[in-house]
Amino acid sequence: MKLLFLLLMAVPLVAADKREAEINAAMAQLADALKKPEVASLEKVLGDQLVYTHSNGRIETKKEVIDALAVKKSTVYAAVDYGAEKQLAFYGNTAVIRQDTTVKLLGADPRTLKLSILYVWVKGKGGWQLAGRQATRL
Repeated sequence: MKLLFLLLMAVPLVAADKREAEINAAMAQLADALKKPEVASLEKVLGDQLVYTHSNGRIETKKEVIDALAVKKSTVYAAVDYGAEKQLAFYGNTAVIRQDTTVKLLGADPRTLKLSILYVWVKGKGGWQLAGRQATRL
């Protein structure tokens, strides 16, 4: 009986570990897609109804993000570094992460930004996709 109880208690932990590993992989894919933007990689990681809010208040759709990064190349990310501390919560097929992130931008106005970012991910048939991003400067 004790063994059955222990096994039943372990199932949610294994599921949570699997989901966290999937989210960590999705966050890494996002960083890679921002640094080496190609339409296909951005299409995969960004959700169709994406709301991408920059720290200056500018809001972009999925199409606008892809256009700025991969088509016009008006935004160039040289680095995306996630801080060690993060807050992660799952709500069904949705994950909400709050994590400090440092981004290094190149281009006409090169700069390094230290941000607190709220990431909202939704898991669908194709895997985890970014549905929302809200950045605030630290």
